[in-house]
Amino acid sequence: MTNLVSLTGFQIKLLFRNYKGLILGFSLPIIMFFIFGNLLSKYSVYDGIPLSDALVPAYIPIIIINGILIVFGQNFLVYKEQGNLLKYKLLGISEITVATSIYIATLLFQVLATITLIIFANLTKNVGFPIESSLKIIVAFLLINLFEFSIVYFVTSFMNKSTTYQSLSLLIFYFQIFLGGLTFPPEMFPTVLKDIVYIFNPIIYGLEMMRSFWLQNGSILDNLKEITLLIGWSTFFIALGTIVNFRKRASSTINNLSISQND
Repeated sequence: MTNLVSLTGFQIKLLFRNYKGLILGFSLPIIMFFIFGNLLSKYSVYDGIPLSDALVPAYIPIIIINGILIVFGQNFLVYKEQGNLLKYKLLGISEITVATSIYIATLLFQVLATITLIIFANLTKNVGFPIESSLKIIVAFLLINLFEFSIVYFVTSFMNKSTTYQSLSLLIFYFQIFLGGLTFPPEMFPTVLKDIVYIFNPIIYGLEMMRSFWLQNGSILDNLKEITLLIGWSTFFIALGTIVNFRKRASSTINNLSISQND
């Protein structure tokens, strides 16, 4: 626990020293809200709810995706690529402890960026925060975190170069936000595209769950489908990542034994 606390404090300092990343992470959802909140101001969802009210629960997942897929994934792979995970292991600090410390720092970043977005939306468009749905929104927040973490876990299981990961993570990032209903509402998608999105881009279920809790005070039971699918996809990616990691370790062990026998 002492190691985790110390490492987390260190990771928070590192994260908040990266001013360029912080500015982008905090400003991106705000800029998007300002642009699309005015561009699509005449549109509504759910039979009369102004679209500006629906943008905040859509942009919170963008903050999460950026935090986990881009920031957490990139930082973790840099540690992996540079051999820092092995160095910490020799000091008695497990890979899980290191990953957890990076995640906690990233989670703090997500929370602060989300609060900033909510305040900006309230001041500019008078978008209120549904206090009565706070706990359910936190549940949705954490489930989307789990889903994004599962993607990172799977991708980093077969990838060792941070530069390659950066390119792939940006591709996944833009795929999710532009074809997941996070930028333009899914109600604006053509029927064929919407059907494809529901099959190949599970983040849309996170969006629907967040919007349900935020805009309609929906219950957990009302969103069992979305919750089940997100957990199911998360389990699928984690299982794939675990299989890849197991095979790599098994292959490494066999190679080491072969070298020992030859020596």
